[in-house]
Amino acid sequence: MKISQTWLKEFIDFPHSPEELSAALTMLGIEVEAIHYEGKKFKGFYIGKVLSKEKHPNADKLSLCTVTLGEGEQTIICGAPNVETGQTVVVATQGAIIPSAGFEIALRKIRGIESNGMICSKIELGIGDDDGGIWVLPDSAKVGTPLSEYLGVNDVIYEIGITPNRADCLSHIGIAREIASILNSKLKTQYSLIESNLNPLSSITISIEDTEKCPRYAARIVRNIHIQESPLWLKNRLLALGLRPRNAVVDVTNLVLMECGQPLHAFDADTIEGNHIIVRTADNGEKFTTLDSKIRTLDDQMLMICDAYKPIAIGGVMGGENSEITDKTTSVLIESAYFNPTSIRRTGKKLGISSDASYRFERGVDIDNLLGALDRAATMIAELTGGTIENGVTDIYPYPFLEKHVTLRFDHSRKIIGVNISNEEMSLLLSQIGCSISAQTSEVITVIPPSYRVDISEEIDLIEEIARMYNYDNISPDLSSKFPSNIDLPKEFTKPETRDNIRTFFVQRGFNEILTYSFMDKPRAKVFTEHPIEIANPLGEDFSVMRPAMLPAMLRTIEHNLRHGQTMLQLFDIGKTFHKSNSSQFIKGIEEQEHLCFAVSGIAQPEHWSRKSKETDFYDAKGIVEDFLSVLNITTAMLKANNLTRIFSSNALDLWVNGKVIGTIGEIFEDYRLSYGIESSVFGAEINLTELYRTKTIDKKYKQAAQFPAVKRDVAFLVDSSIEVNTIQKSLKKAGGMLLQSIRVFDVFEGKSLGEGKKSIAFSLTFQSSERTLIEQEVNEAVAAMIAEVKSKVGGELRV
Repeated sequence: MKISQTWLKEFIDFPHSPEELSAALTMLGIEVEAIHYEGKKFKGFYIGKVLSKEKHPNADKLSLCTVTLGEGEQTIICGAPNVETGQTVVVATQGAIIPSAGFEIALRKIRGIESNGMICSKIELGIGDDDGGIWVLPDSAKVGTPLSEYLGVNDVIYEIGITPNRADCLSHIGIAREIASILNSKLKTQYSLIESNLNPLSSITISIEDTEKCPRYAARIVRNIHIQESPLWLKNRLLALGLRPRNAVVDVTNLVLMECGQPLHAFDADTIEGNHIIVRTADNGEKFTTLDSKIRTLDDQMLMICDAYKPIAIGGVMGGENSEITDKTTSVLIESAYFNPTSIRRTGKKLGISSDASYRFERGVDIDNLLGALDRAATMIAELTGGTIENGVTDIYPYPFLEKHVTLRFDHSRKIIGVNISNEEMSLLLSQIGCSISAQTSEVITVIPPSYRVDISEEIDLIEEIARMYNYDNISPDLSSKFPSNIDLPKEFTKPETRDNIRTFFVQRGFNEILTYSFMDKPRAKVFTEHPIEIANPLGEDFSVMRPAMLPAMLRTIEHNLRHGQTMLQLFDIGKTFHKSNSSQFIKGIEEQEHLCFAVSGIAQPEHWSRKSKETDFYDAKGIVEDFLSVLNITTAMLKANNLTRIFSSNALDLWVNGKVIGTIGEIFEDYRLSYGIESSVFGAEINLTELYRTKTIDKKYKQAAQFPAVKRDVAFLVDSSIEVNTIQKSLKKAGGMLLQSIRVFDVFEGKSLGEGKKSIAFSLTFQSSERTLIEQEVNEAVAAMIAEVKSKVGGELRV
């Protein structure tokens, strides 16, 4: 929303510079997003006079003009067909930047003759449409006057971000009230209304059929008007706020909206049949043509404004084509109403209509300000169009809103805010925002919030207002956590030492750490658990349950990066997952587990002159896990074949620790990754770190490098296809004794020549002693023992 400083000062005098005012408003919770100095836009533009006009000797459609800005003369070449001697015009001098095009005026030659400036049109200045060429000003415009001064746009415009709860700040008076609250002064908002002696407004009747959606509806009529353009000051005021002027009647309704925050709508009174306004809900499937000439299909939850025979507007959202203000309008009915915010929000969203009016109705307007805004608009329309205001106002308010009485406990407020503010100061701060005191003791105070503060309804709202007015800069934050000295910090709050080691491991291997939300959508969560933990007040469907796994967020991140051209992805994430559990001790019914999720996708190594590029594969992920376990000194972990699931393909392994599966490593199943829009292969893992932290690790010990040569032997075994490599390695290690230093698989083969259901696995064995050189006999004996052990345990036959 844009706010004019000049307009603000009509309601409150303040000494602040724009930057100081921005800081003050921001501390009040009203963020100033930008400050625009309007006068700078027209720097270098002046009112000039065309002294002479001649045809350009080298161009048929160009004119050679002599122009003065009050002192001296300069030559300007102009291509506009309407330029003439004696005209008062707008001249852009050297260094000026044309608002509509962004280019800078400089001395340049045009067809061989120098042009020292530019004569401007309205469209080039960004202030309106052209009338066939340059903008010709009245002769009364003083030559040499800066354009910003002539237009009255030496203003400062603030772009302000208003939070949804502060509907009262969606206007100049609303912001002025905030400034007045910190200055402890009053606003200047007295308006006068001059009614005519014509018949009272009893000829127009109003009926509200749905008082829940429309609790109050008021109207006035202005007769004998002449539709015309708004004066320049009004146009400039709207243009500065980003609104396009139309005519005096419509412009006034927009001006009042921006001034006091009350949306108004002007109907052509002569189009209202039966002199009757009816506020009702629409029929299901009812059709209505709005001001933008679009036919809307309505339902029975939408509010309509009708006359005795037809609908004329969608209440609070948009008027109808059949009652709009035209050049032939002579009488205007001005509507000022309060519509239920929920109803307006639903209607606007379903119809895809968003306007300045509906934006305010959705958040809640001041129901006690309807008549003030109505009188203000009627007075201005009468003044600008030569009309007369009919005597009387029709105001239907069947069930007036009751005043809210909110009680505040002084001690409780001090505890929440964390500052020792006196009772008297709290009372003063509340009165500064417009609250009136209905009762007060030494312990509590009961106040009546002003009608425009629709966001104040509970004690905590008053506490927030006190803290806001006290100024957050005066509240020193205390970020410390205090525990009794005789109680240890619960283990749930302590950081596992291994976590930093894991993070360092991945970072050193070129991975990027990501941070993802702990929430996800329910359908994707159900892939991992039948009973995800639902959130009572979710931000939306995509954040409706606590995540039972981290892989979905990882895949979303991969999809986003691939879509933005990233072809080498190595990502990891450490975070919490949430599961229902009867055995949980920290949070009843919920178990939190810390998980590690990592993934690789795309190119593993880029192309180089010495090698070809390589795509990531299963062994990249498997190698990361093996290195990861090695760095953590976990020797009891095992990798076993994974049962096929909807998440991982058959090209995957389960990680076993202490007799249970704590994670899976491998290729993401094609259908599953395609559901995230990922076409390239993804390999990764999700590991339960909570279980891993419970695993005993082996302390690292220094071992001197052996000085004696190693002896290597290769053996191959023919075994059943179901036998796992781990099983054979255990047998080899058990029988190899102290001399066996390493076992490495270097070949796995399956084929018809071996027989059905058989495979060959070849191992490279390394023997070495730190005390002596080995002799062939003891190595042979160790190998024989190993062969016998494999044959005994798994039935493996030695291949010769």
